[in-house]
Amino acid sequence: MKKIVLFLAAAGLSFAAKSYDVTFGVPAVLGSIQLPPGQYQVKFEGSKVTLTNAKTGKSVDTFAAVQAGDRKFSDTIVQSKRVDGKDLVDEIQIGGTQTALEFKH
Repeated sequence: MKKIVLFLAAAGLSFAAKSYDVTFGVPAVLGSIQLPPGQYQVKFEGSKVTLTNAKTGKSVDTFAAVQAGDRKFSDTIVQSKRVDGKDLVDEIQIGGTQTALEFKH
C-alpha cells in the first residue's frame, strides 16, 4: 500500500511541475498583468497562472479560467488581439493537452 501512495505522490508532483513555453513578440496583457516581450514558462494550478521570464527568472501570477477543449492541441497557441501596440491575450491553448487558459480583460 505504501508503494502505491508514494507512486501517486510522485506522479502528482511531476504533473504540478509541468511548464509550457510561450513567446511574446510585443508587450502582452494577460488578465490584470502586462509582460514585456520575451520567452516565458507558463505553469498553472487551478485558476492561478504563473509566468516566468526565461531570461530574467522573474515570475508573476495572474488568474485564468481553465477550459477543457474537445480535442488535444498539437501546439501551444496564443490567441490575442493587438491594441495600441500590445497583445491582449484572450487564450493560451496548451500543446499536448486539451487545456485552454482564458484571460479576462
